Amino acid sequence: MGVFFCAPTKAGKVMSLYGEELLNDAKEMIADFGVAGSATSLPGLGQGSITFQCLISDPAISTVLEAGGYCERTQYSVRLPAATASWSLPDGSIGASAAVVGGGAVGPLFRQGAKLTIGDKVVRITTQTYKPNSAWVTLIVIDDNQ
Repeated sequence: MGVFFCAPTKAGKVMSLYGEELLNDAKEMIADFGVAGSATSLPGLGQGSITFQCLISDPAISTVLEAGGYCERTQYSVRLPAATASWSLPDGSIGASAAVVGGGAVGPLFRQGAKLTIGDKVVRITTQTYKPNSAWVTLIVIDDNQ
């Protein structure tokens, strides 16, 4: 079986599958299709707040077994550029008011159980995925009233 090869690019650098190029593409996608979002830490944690632009999927409805029986759960997939600093959209508006990723990990405002406001929805994070050096952070969220 062959080995995956990345051909050298400018000045002998090897192009990364997760490098700055893909992060810039992610930011362009957000500029075209992004929805406003925000997160605030719980009182007393001192983590501050962040405003950001993100992509949100169409709702997916699944049936889950809860203590009282079966119920329907609406979940969404939310994607944010894995930026390590605040950044702006081409029109000058905020892309993210703070870093989403720092030290190779997703920031504490995006922890499991945290509430986000995305567009006109208040959602709660159930799952967080991030591959180090990837251009995206993906969050699985559910409506907060569930």
